[in-house]
Amino acid sequence: SGDHTLFIKNDGSLWASGNNQSGQLGDGTTSTRNIPVRIEYDGVVAAAAGYRHSLYVKSNGSLWAMGNNGNGQLGDGTSSQRLSPVPIVGSGVTGVAGGSDHSLFVKSDGSLWAMGYNANGQLGNGNTTQQPTPVKVVDGGVQAVAGGYETSWYVAQDGALWRMGSGAGNAPSAYFGPPSVTTHPGSRTLEAGNGLVFSMEAT
Repeated sequence: SGDHTLFIKNDGSLWASGNNQSGQLGDGTTSTRNIPVRIEYDGVVAAAAGYRHSLYVKSNGSLWAMGNNGNGQLGDGTSSQRLSPVPIVGSGVTGVAGGSDHSLFVKSDGSLWAMGYNANGQLGNGNTTQQPTPVKVVDGGVQAVAGGYETSWYVAQDGALWRMGSGAGNAPSAYFGPPSVTTHPGSRTLEAGNGLVFSMEAT
């Protein structure tokens, strides 16, 4: 993150500390906080810190964002800085990630969505145009997501790792294939009374 930290306590409350010059802590100010401040009292299930913006998901599946928005990374359709959390998606969100100036989230149907800065194709939607509102990148099958400086990554349900952005292009490309298990020999017919040893290799 951009020198700030978010954490969730077991009561579902969201807390933040650190650099707040863009309002990324969501406490309504731009004051640096050396001691954590509570942002939400309960119901928070996931949070992500971008460079100077933050996002979190509540138990009802809603997505909220705050902080720097100069490249549309909050996804609210504007480029306005937000000092307090604003709602982005009303329901269905299960995971979230913050990149440098872009954001990504996964919905319960396994679809992947992205918004914000896209000069290196880090949103993965096939172009390099900035997106101030969420755009669907993958229709389904996504289980986890991460944002980097000018890249984005996600893990598919089959275990494959995909990336997009700097060095990878503006559409998802496979980085590691899904894990596989191979038996040796693959198949063999035996006569009664004979034995055979099989081995297994996992990749």
